[in-house]
Amino acid sequence: AVADCGGFHRAAERLNLTQSTISQQIKRLELETKRPLFRRTTRSVALTDDGEMLLGDARRLLQLEEAARHRLAAPRLSGTVRLGVVEEVAGGSLPSALSRFAALHPGVKLEVQIDVSAPLIEQLNAGRLDVVFAKRPLGTSKGRLVWREALVWVVADTFDFVPGVMLPLALYRERSVSREAALAALRDGDLTWEIVYTSPSLTGLRAAALAGFAITPLPASAVVAGLRILGAAEGLPRLPDLEFAIYEKTRPDKAAAALAAVLLTLAQGPSRPTI
Repeated sequence: AVADCGGFHRAAERLNLTQSTISQQIKRLELETKRPLFRRTTRSVALTDDGEMLLGDARRLLQLEEAARHRLAAPRLSGTVRLGVVEEVAGGSLPSALSRFAALHPGVKLEVQIDVSAPLIEQLNAGRLDVVFAKRPLGTSKGRLVWREALVWVVADTFDFVPGVMLPLALYRERSVSREAALAALRDGDLTWEIVYTSPSLTGLRAAALAGFAITPLPASAVVAGLRILGAAEGLPRLPDLEFAIYEKTRPDKAAAALAAVLLTLAQGPSRPTI
């Protein structure tokens, strides 16, 4: 407060203490550190180099104290939350969010199931899951949107793309948002194509693409070294953006609502999946 206010008198007013109390506390701190922390004149008070160094540590200590108070003030929740999540999220931002949730609510246990979007949403509606983090089905607005990203056609760097030749496709095995988007886009065009590989997982589809076996649609965040993006230059149709959303049961308990709130923070800043 003395550093921020530029003097003992104004610091005392800000902290609702007497000036002598502030002076005594600073003197005690200087005795403890065995270093002068302020340069004092009749007109001004300024930090010494040691004071500047200690000020940074002091601010961090106060931030830690505030964080500890928030954690202690948070409601003590318990029970089990059943979370369903698509692989694109599970392999990206989910660990950091779950770590944050566990620190805030150590008494809550989690059961996590990984699948494609449609089965997860069905299990939520049937009461077998409490929260679902999935791709939003095309043409719907249900759920709470967390982020949106491009869906792109990818193929191995070594793949010999020949215009006019039947496209070999690798797609999810069933009822996937990405699969439906890809097939809808291809049906509206003049390309010939054949599904030569199916998999229930993102890892399986990416393996097929990396092996040069087929072309597959992936979220932009899932494109890794060894893959290249195809587009209009190769005659492929544009794909719609993917929307990732949080779904909750009709009357979520406090633990489920708390988990959903933490997952929604993934929309902020660089917490996007980086698979």
